[in-house]
Amino acid sequence: MEKIVDKGTELFLKDGQNMSLRNLARELNITVSGLYKYVDNKRELWFACQNRAFDQLAKEWDKMEGEHKGNNLELVGKFGKAFLELSLRNFPLFKFMFLHDPPKANSEKPGPNELKCNRGGFTNLFKTVSQAVNSGELNTPNSMYFSLALWGFVLGPAIITSPIQAGFFEGLESEEFNKMEFHKYVYSLILKMFK
Repeated sequence: MEKIVDKGTELFLKDGQNMSLRNLARELNITVSGLYKYVDNKRELWFACQNRAFDQLAKEWDKMEGEHKGNNLELVGKFGKAFLELSLRNFPLFKFMFLHDPPKANSEKPGPNELKCNRGGFTNLFKTVSQAVNSGELNTPNSMYFSLALWGFVLGPAIITSPIQAGFFEGLESEEFNKMEFHKYVYSLILKMFK
């Protein structure tokens, strides 16, 4: 199954929703019926690939959390910075994880990979925000809403600096737009929120 998820992720990143199980089977040198022994449909494969990507993100953020020295709000800032860096480092993966809808369902009953669907990274953020609220570092009546708002606050700049928005700033009569400087600015805003 690992090889199927590896190659499936590669094809989703390359072809998006146009990825086909027939092409995947061809790439893996197996029959389509052989592929169906491991995965029920394209939607289930999509969730298997996405789950693995989110598991990897959670492992990276768990490591960041384990190595962190400082308060919870500083860690929230590090999560925001890591999120922005992912969008620059590997935008196709970022787009697959955060900006694509899954393929349409063939039935009303979700498959096992869809049911397992997790949101690694966001769970790290929510846990850390909750700890900041519990310790008195952050005053907000709803940790979930605050976490979602912060997630959205960082998602927007990640999209703005993406290749899909590359031409957005062309022709504007203002200072030249620099992605890295903009990300630093957003990161500084995150830190200011907590002062």
